[in-house]
Amino acid sequence: MQFTELSINPLSHNTDLNPALWQGNRLRKDARHKLLQIAKHFANFLNTPIRLKDITVSGSNAGYNYSEYSDIDLHLVVNTSPAQAELFTAKKNQYNFTYNIKINGVPVELYVQSADQPHHSAGIYSVLNDHWISKPDATAPDVSIRDIRSKTRNYAGQINQALRSDDLQKAKDTMEELRRLRKAGLESNGESSVENLAFKLLRARGQIDKLHKYITKLESAELSLGEQQ
Repeated sequence: MQFTELSINPLSHNTDLNPALWQGNRLRKDARHKLLQIAKHFANFLNTPIRLKDITVSGSNAGYNYSEYSDIDLHLVVNTSPAQAELFTAKKNQYNFTYNIKINGVPVELYVQSADQPHHSAGIYSVLNDHWISKPDATAPDVSIRDIRSKTRNYAGQINQALRSDDLQKAKDTMEELRRLRKAGLESNGESSVENLAFKLLRARGQIDKLHKYITKLESAELSLGEQQ
């Protein structure tokens, strides 16, 4: 992948919260009503008992760094066990693949979040209780675009090697490493970390999705018998 394909601005910053969701610094009533409806639909889709603690919005659209590539991260915060984690991950992937849901043109991405799991976000808003848990800072982040682009090139190189490898384990390891690095960046410097912004830049350009699909393709081949098309 040529770096010219990654020419979007990785440091989007706005002076106001996204008006598609917010009226001033409060969640719009119509958006909140619809998000609660979506959360209930997702909870029913999980088809397993959950102990719901909260329903939250976080990520770029709960802060000032949203862009045209940002979705709405809608989390069901639940008391869960490690044994349920894989089930909930599979279910949320299936749900997000099956349903194309938008709020005023902004895509909604569903997650199940363990109540005892630290969550790093510029802002976190309780949709259930209609108040901020963590208010976002309107100050523009002090991050070097050069550093972001350098990290993006590094990540893109790892993805390209995985995509050429014909090696399922290498592809899985690459995805896990990218997630680990992003998580480390979020824990150390929040959403404005170089690692997180580089990951989001690659996701916006479809490279993360391409790696996901490649892993699925290799898994399908591994589970099949006979000639693969």
